[in-house]
Amino acid sequence: MFDTVISGGIILSSHNGYKPFAGSIGITGGVIEIVSPSILKSNDAREFINASGKIIMPGLINGHCHGDMAFAKGFGENITLKEQMSVFGDVGWFYPYVTDEERYYARQHTYCEAMLSGTTTLVENMFWSLGERSPKAFKEVGLRGAPAEDVRYDFMKSDEFLTDKMLTNFRTSCEVNGCIPILGTLPEEEFTDLRLKETDRIVNGSHSLYTSHLAETNWRYDSVMEKFHMSPVKVLEKYNLLNERYIGSHGIYFDEEDMEILAKNRVKIVNTPICEQKIADGAAPIRRLLDHGITVGLGTDGAMWNNSNDLFREMKCMAIVHNIRNGAGTFSPKEILNMATINGAKMLRLEEKLGTLEEGKIADIILIDAASPHMTPIHYGEWENVTSNTVFCATGADVTDVMIDGEFRIRNRNILTCSVKEIQKSVQETSNQIIKILRRINK
Repeated sequence: MFDTVISGGIILSSHNGYKPFAGSIGITGGVIEIVSPSILKSNDAREFINASGKIIMPGLINGHCHGDMAFAKGFGENITLKEQMSVFGDVGWFYPYVTDEERYYARQHTYCEAMLSGTTTLVENMFWSLGERSPKAFKEVGLRGAPAEDVRYDFMKSDEFLTDKMLTNFRTSCEVNGCIPILGTLPEEEFTDLRLKETDRIVNGSHSLYTSHLAETNWRYDSVMEKFHMSPVKVLEKYNLLNERYIGSHGIYFDEEDMEILAKNRVKIVNTPICEQKIADGAAPIRRLLDHGITVGLGTDGAMWNNSNDLFREMKCMAIVHNIRNGAGTFSPKEILNMATINGAKMLRLEEKLGTLEEGKIADIILIDAASPHMTPIHYGEWENVTSNTVFCATGADVTDVMIDGEFRIRNRNILTCSVKEIQKSVQETSNQIIKILRRINK
């Protein structure tokens, strides 16, 4: 007998080339024990889920997010990132006005929103650390977390790096709370010889995954060219900062030589297409990256730059915006689904455990309502449209159930792990207070 059976839904996963079929999944001990076209019954499990009329697919993986900014949703409208840095950098990105407790709730607000829309694993790119509470914010919500601790003690002070003790404490806290430790490194405008050498010492001494914003904007790219007379990719290679553990976020301004270097060093790229269009960063050469054999995942960025943590929206945007650049059909729906699932797992070096619905993998599973008018009609076989409906029709609001580690975190669109209303109340109050402060400053 299984612990849980999810039966009668449409199973969609890359493990069989995204050939959808009606079937069942049996889960025991948090692990997928069977994926079958047969319809398992209620007496086959201790917990039985009738998934008729639903798509069953792997949980989505958000490779780049800034949860701290949940209270600032809508604050950065109609201006570019460079303009935001001028406007909000002057007020310390709100840090002097927000307590650690308020930032803790802001992160949890982000995690609830992400989980409700089908995300089961999320990379948190921190601004300021919350110390041991960073992994706990994930654990309390129930989301699989990958907190990225900045190698600088204060990201506004780029010469103050974490001590070895701080790094050890961070890794230990992640381990205790079931999180994946990642290190965050320098923004390109802060590159200097000494800082890059210290970053090399820390990240290559830790053997952890690490990430940074890479070739995101033309002005950051130009700042590196002015100082080093080479591209950001070539600078990172020079300082031994490109390898299979590195995740480059955004990745918009690459030439062919850059992409060859990235491929040679087995670098992963996480792209946030909605954010990049919204704040006019540009469109990354995603088709060329994939053609070079580079793994590309998806992220949402933060509330000031995107306003949403719905990866289904990112999938549709990725599919559509690049058609303008490269022509219709730049990506197949299968390639887009890969970016949100198995590629995200590869990015975190967890492809043997996550990203597909296969026997022996961890049961991170989501159910999508496929019976609503905007999701039908549905076809199988030669004319199957389940993959395209999932990419072009579904949104996070269609997610009904979310399982992580074989345990339901969301059932019938309700979070079972925490009080969403309490979290929302705190973040609303913080946001109200920040608006009052901004009004006072701008008078």
